[in-house]
Amino acid sequence: MKQTENFSDLQKQLETLNEVLRTSNKRHYELLESISDGFCAINREWCFTFINNSLESIFKKQRQELLGESLWSVFPIDSHPGIYNNIHQAMKELRVVRFQEYTPKFNKYLQFSAYPTKEGLSIFAQDVTEQVRMIEALIESEERFHMLANNIGEIFWIASPDMEEWYYVSPATKHILGFLSEEFEEKLDEVWKRVNRDDLHKAKEACEEMRERESIVEFRYQQPNQPMQWMRLKGLPVFKDGTLEVIVGITEDITKIIEREELLTRSEKLSTVGQLAAGIAHEIRNPLTSIKGFLQIIQSEGTVPPTYTSIMLDELDRIESIINEFLFLAKPQQEIKFEVQPFRPILEQVIGLMQGEANLKGIEIIVELNDLSLLKVKGNANHLKQAFVNIIKNAMEAIQAKGKIKIIGEVNSEKSILTVAVIDDGPGITQERLKKLGEPFYSTKEKGTGLGLMITRKLLEDHEGELLFDSEIGKGTSVYVKLPFIE
Repeated sequence: MKQTENFSDLQKQLETLNEVLRTSNKRHYELLESISDGFCAINREWCFTFINNSLESIFKKQRQELLGESLWSVFPIDSHPGIYNNIHQAMKELRVVRFQEYTPKFNKYLQFSAYPTKEGLSIFAQDVTEQVRMIEALIESEERFHMLANNIGEIFWIASPDMEEWYYVSPATKHILGFLSEEFEEKLDEVWKRVNRDDLHKAKEACEEMRERESIVEFRYQQPNQPMQWMRLKGLPVFKDGTLEVIVGITEDITKIIEREELLTRSEKLSTVGQLAAGIAHEIRNPLTSIKGFLQIIQSEGTVPPTYTSIMLDELDRIESIINEFLFLAKPQQEIKFEVQPFRPILEQVIGLMQGEANLKGIEIIVELNDLSLLKVKGNANHLKQAFVNIIKNAMEAIQAKGKIKIIGEVNSEKSILTVAVIDDGPGITQERLKKLGEPFYSTKEKGTGLGLMITRKLLEDHEGELLFDSEIGKGTSVYVKLPFIE
């Protein structure tokens, strides 16, 4: 009787354990069915013994089709060697492996986690295609950004809100500012020192404005032993949830743009003067000829004091000279004939012509033209002579008493450019007045018209040359003529 009771108790315990086991298995099953990751169980013969709903979705097959089938029927070894090697490693070494693999069959990126036991493997598979595509797009976008930023001619930059940290500065800093991009932050003080003093305040003020709104500023920048540059700085704030995140901007060298604008302005002025010349020069010249003729008759008759007629004739000569300048500006470009010819004789003829006047004024002309001996230019000899006559004559007029004029020739073989410097030791010109030289009707001389230098500049530009000035009060003025040459 007692044995029967014991058997009955044992049977009840087994039923209870079975119920607990069934409940546990049910919970495990429900849990595995509810997770978003794909899950499967594999026995040691590589056959599926369990597959959840999520894995059905990933494999695009019903579990009835796969249960009992080999894992390698889904992932053929030839086309999925990475999966094969990792799964074998997990089974062989009985250790967990995690890896990511692209599966061409499903056109997906799958993240695998394989947990081995002596009976087989439990494998979790997560579809990470969207995340991988996003990362790839981000990398591609970043690569494109760097490719664009690193190859544009302007400096692209990203700075902290206080502009103390520079998160990115493109390589264009080297040829625009004279620093490597990686040196920019540590040499920021040096950058500010190179900004023209007169422009420094507005440049810094614009940087302050960039924290609130888009701001643009143009300023002058001077690298050591380099021509002055014009810069344009443009920046704007980037906000996130109302908070200033970064300031982004572009710095560009606009020197050539400014030079083109100045050239366009000069051309417009030259065109205006030319139109004016064409309209009035002939109208004035005819009556002027009559006035001058009758004045010469009066002078010969002696009815007017000679001093008066002499002054009137001198003034008429000056008016005639101005009219001749007007007429020159009105001449069409096609009248100029260019020929290849030695340059030095042209300049020496001008110096010889001006030497007599220089001797009368007590001015010493010092000439150094050795570098120009074998050079030739393609141009019009008479027009080049006229240009140098105007320049040397201006230098002589600038010297109030006895003085010196140096005429020095230099050659830049690399650029095929010759330079003739005409340097006087006169009183010099202020920087403000220096900027206006060559403009029509602006002259440093009391009775000057400003047309002489304007004509000179036009003559040289016709020869693809340049006319540059430099001066310092009390030390004199230097005029530089740059012309292309032929060796």
